[in-house]
Amino acid sequence: MFVGSWLFQGLNVNKYARDATPIVPPEPIAELQGVDDDTIRRLLNGLRVLISLASIIAWTKKLGLRVFIHGAAIPDPVDDFIRASLAGGADGVIPGDFVKINNDAINVISTSASDSPVGYVMVNTSNINIGNVRSYGVIILDPPADIDWLVRVRDMLRTGAGVKEVFVALGADKLRADFIKSVADMVDGIVIMEIPIIVSLSFDENPALNVFRCPNCYVDYETSNEIRKCPRCGGRVRPVIKPWGKATILKDGVLRLKGLEEIRVMRLEPPKTINL
Repeated sequence: MFVGSWLFQGLNVNKYARDATPIVPPEPIAELQGVDDDTIRRLLNGLRVLISLASIIAWTKKLGLRVFIHGAAIPDPVDDFIRASLAGGADGVIPGDFVKINNDAINVISTSASDSPVGYVMVNTSNINIGNVRSYGVIILDPPADIDWLVRVRDMLRTGAGVKEVFVALGADKLRADFIKSVADMVDGIVIMEIPIIVSLSFDENPALNVFRCPNCYVDYETSNEIRKCPRCGGRVRPVIKPWGKATILKDGVLRLKGLEEIRVMRLEPPKTINL
């Protein structure tokens, strides 16, 4: 999933993929001209983490789970990672002790004990008891890879304490597809405590092409010209990459930023590509 187009502001950008667009190798993310080495390093460093975060959230949401981001996982600049979280479809952010969230676009989740019936209590595996605190949900920190234990604790919290939602807070070691799938039917959501890097990015110097996708045939057409209808079915095609401002004539040697690795379940397979 691509996210981070705002990082291109002020650069010589011909085209870029829309934020929240699922991508698979080797689809282009953006086409840039006249970028120097420092700019490339800055873009790669920023985009790798932002795309990883948005992709993890979107993939988890496809399993039917809710997703919170903990403030401990959010580096500076905070607003960039809030945007990435929203692109992936995050349900909220937990500020933590040292991160202040000043963004009205995302829900801020309270984990402080209070008399309010709405909120979440964080507990560890050694002490699941939440006492007399009235809580809408419970977040279990670093749960063991024991499904039976998790089911027993979930049922105890729901029946004994009246908890409506049970989340598990996962670090990079458990933020894996196999573990998340194994708990998808056991809990209501996850909390991301660390952001693992799941994408690699590079630049190439291939000639730039326009790419149009037919959603009916699931075919991409690469062409130096503009097309509006699918040559196969006659249906309307969609541009895979979006013009940045006024259209320009592209020349050989335009740099294209590509995603080389992605969570493939976002799309089971890439579309067939036809060069016109």
